[in-house]
Amino acid sequence: MNKNTNIAILGAGASGLLSSILLSQKGFHVTIFEKNNKVGKKLLATGNGRCNVTNYNISLKNFYSNSNISLIEKNITNFSYEDCKTLFNKLGIEFKVVASGRAYPLSLTSSSIVDILEYEALKSGVKIELNHEITDIKYQNKKFTLNKNLHFDKLIIATGSIAMPKLGSSESGYQFAKQFRHKLIKPVASLVQLVSNNKHLEVVSGVKIEAMIDNQRGDFLFTKYGVSGSLILDLSRKISKQLQTQKTVKMSVDTMPDFSFDTLVNMLTKRLEHLKDKELNLWLDGIMNKKLAKYIMLNSNIPSHIKYAKFLSQKEIINIVKTIKNLQFTITDTKGFETCEVCAGGVELTQINLETMESKNQKDLYFIGEVLDVDGDCGGYNLHWAWSSAHTLAMNMQSKTK
Repeated sequence: MNKNTNIAILGAGASGLLSSILLSQKGFHVTIFEKNNKVGKKLLATGNGRCNVTNYNISLKNFYSNSNISLIEKNITNFSYEDCKTLFNKLGIEFKVVASGRAYPLSLTSSSIVDILEYEALKSGVKIELNHEITDIKYQNKKFTLNKNLHFDKLIIATGSIAMPKLGSSESGYQFAKQFRHKLIKPVASLVQLVSNNKHLEVVSGVKIEAMIDNQRGDFLFTKYGVSGSLILDLSRKISKQLQTQKTVKMSVDTMPDFSFDTLVNMLTKRLEHLKDKELNLWLDGIMNKKLAKYIMLNSNIPSHIKYAKFLSQKEIINIVKTIKNLQFTITDTKGFETCEVCAGGVELTQINLETMESKNQKDLYFIGEVLDVDGDCGGYNLHWAWSSAHTLAMNMQSKTK
């Protein structure tokens, strides 16, 4: 029934590939235009090369937008974790779910996802044009004309964001959106490492702990330039936005969240009884990583002449615990679009019919995936948005002949 409807998809990433498969299976003629020399380049890099496909704990609370995030509630509920699992099972992918709820392909390799999606797309009749960048779009006589000589009935923008340009990302989707009178929320880096001007970071670089910031808990990694880890990535959206209007952002880190302030004071006081002759750094060894112990001491304002634990006063022990429980960082920047996993911002949601993913400004023009102003927490949520938006579009696409 859809044999007379030709669809062009710009971008062979997660949302582009999945939507092409589902649309082709419904009988549409689908062509993907990809400017890179292979499909799914960013997909291959996700999850440290393991591809965090989705998360067992999918919930609206894990997604963000500058618009009202409840606008995408139906997209998420109508394509749940179980729906995602069922779809990928049919494609030949089994999931491995870890304790955090993150779901990976059982092979634990991203190439499994990319290869399966590419194979299924080609098998379903999708044409994939690699090394083919679309730079010009015109709409006239109820047709989209791409690069002056390619004609299609419907156009899907699945170009992603400007995150990780080394993997071929670009702002083309944003530019096409503006061409068709869509408001663009200025993108900022999200799920990104943070830069700090703290002194002595080289002392603790490479140390990974479980920490707490603003009642949020997760992996925290010290680096030479600042901080990283899943906890930082999840907080980076908020901090990136703050840095748009502030030169710096202050951040307080609880490096031992399993222990209360008073418990740590008592613990360190007792250590003086048995370990008083130890050098300060060694005195904390056995409680925390020795590199972190040295960094804590450097930030606790302990007088330089105090070399051994037995010379610490109760006030100085309290200062050490204050540093452990409230380690201060001054964040000056993010590592930017070069390393961020996603962007916060994009095409404003209120100008999209989210029941079909069609533009409200231009008939037969659609937007899916990361090009839209939706981003999620670290842990498979951003890929789930790509799958769910692609699924919404494909299930509701109507033939031009209807």
